[in-house]
Amino acid sequence: KKLILISLYTYNVYYDFNKATLQKTSFASLDRLVQLLKDNPNVRIELNAHTDSKGDDDYNQRLSDARANSVVKYLLSKGISKDRLDYKGLGETSPVAENENPDGTDNPDGRQQNRRTEFRVLEK
Repeated sequence: KKLILISLYTYNVYYDFNKATLQKTSFASLDRLVQLLKDNPNVRIELNAHTDSKGDDDYNQRLSDARANSVVKYLLSKGISKDRLDYKGLGETSPVAENENPDGTDNPDGRQQNRRTEFRVLEK
């Protein structure tokens, strides 16, 4: 089971621009996470939701909060207890990719990577 917990870090959930709606491609990762949580009832996780850098800081904070809430709602709908979930929006503060290319043009692939929710194990 330790190998499963380590692989949990690779479960990312992505969003379209300016939306908190889960992308269809994210459901497979979320369902694996649900199964992991059901198989390991002592595991608690932290969800950190992020945005790209479009928009002002306040807007991106609200959007990342909404993204975190959309994941929580999904997990709750699958029978995961809310007391096993810590979640927060981090806005645009922790990019994993460049939002712009070196020449200043938009980097759509980088922005997509930054619109995500990541998971981290808190307890096992």
